[in-house]
Amino acid sequence: EYDQIIGKQTIQWQGEEVTPTQLRPVYQSEDRALREQAWRLSMSRFLADRQQLNELWVRFFNLRKHIAANAGLPDFRAYVWKMKYREDYTPENCEEFHRAIEEVVVPAASRIYARRKAQLGVDQLRPWDLNVDPLGLPALKPFENVDELIQKASAIFHHVDADLGGYFDTMVREKLLDLPNRKNKAPGAFCTSYPLSHRPFVFANAVGIHDDVQTTLHECGHAFHVFESAHVPLAQLHEPPMEFNEVASMSMELLASPYLDKAHGGFYAPEDAKRAFHEHLESNILFWPYMAVVDAFQHWAYTHPEAAVIPQECDAAWDGLWARFMPGVDWSGLEAERMTGWHRKLHIFQVPFYYVEYGLAQLGACQIWRNSLQDQQKAVQSYRSALSLAGTVTLPKLYETAGAKFTFKSDILGEVVDLMEQELAK
Repeated sequence: EYDQIIGKQTIQWQGEEVTPTQLRPVYQSEDRALREQAWRLSMSRFLADRQQLNELWVRFFNLRKHIAANAGLPDFRAYVWKMKYREDYTPENCEEFHRAIEEVVVPAASRIYARRKAQLGVDQLRPWDLNVDPLGLPALKPFENVDELIQKASAIFHHVDADLGGYFDTMVREKLLDLPNRKNKAPGAFCTSYPLSHRPFVFANAVGIHDDVQTTLHECGHAFHVFESAHVPLAQLHEPPMEFNEVASMSMELLASPYLDKAHGGFYAPEDAKRAFHEHLESNILFWPYMAVVDAFQHWAYTHPEAAVIPQECDAAWDGLWARFMPGVDWSGLEAERMTGWHRKLHIFQVPFYYVEYGLAQLGACQIWRNSLQDQQKAVQSYRSALSLAGTVTLPKLYETAGAKFTFKSDILGEVVDLMEQELAK
């Protein structure tokens, strides 16, 4: 039902009926007024479904309360911890991770926002100023059509590793990719797997922007996980923890970054490839605070069940977390759009508590990237070795095999953020 609500959203834009996703390239326009117009139109379409989404959320929430009660557990958070086999960390560890992000990442994110504001020469950085190139360069145009996206992605994967490139070519040959955006298509992107054939399937909504390249690299990292672990004989051991599944995907985004240029069959001239990589590093830094908002919101909701069934209380909780983790962007006059941000995060509705995995995995992936700066081939081999283990070892052991540490603390997080900022300063 959530997919149906979001999937049928359309907007009239310059005489055409388009999806909100199809407006994303406009957010990269150098015309600030045009960006604002597109952003406001998209947000107004989401707000038109505000009551419907609120009602759906209450239904979801009450059902989850019943599920937890039926399982004899005090709340749905406790149920999720058992259901997801989270043996290696606790809700308190998640809260520790939130504090670490607040300590070492939020200041770095604020520096990025301040730099962008100065580069754009604007009095206040607004939500529609976050995707345009701050130096006035035209938006990156990586491909004209999905066939080109597939062809160039294949070249990149072959440079990362010949076997991984072969896996991708198998997916193309067996029609295991659905990448273009279209009306009535569910939002987002994912990789799923077919257990009997040991094949993955990648679903996305590409519209011709650089984020589509990153999404393709990301989801194919998941796909390579399916191929690498196909040899594991027991179905019960095929499912790795989600906290490591996302290491597979996020690491691939970073391991592929040296090959984005046309010299390697990729998408860009050398200067644009470097620019794309720097944009990716910035987006990684900016992601951790947003992840903390999404995860902390769900911890609040499922431990405050009486308040969480009141949508206005959810709005207020989201708003408070936004103020804590996301300073630097001026939302004045846009309070309704800001406080309903939880409506636009499908994980909250569809896959509750599935989000901290991204933040933990990004920390693991950044450690693998750090290793690759010293020895790319060795880093890729360690990555593949970890993927091949599937669910046969513990979560910390998977990270260790990949060359990383599974941690919630600010020390390693601070180290990789420092390294990313050093790279951005080059």
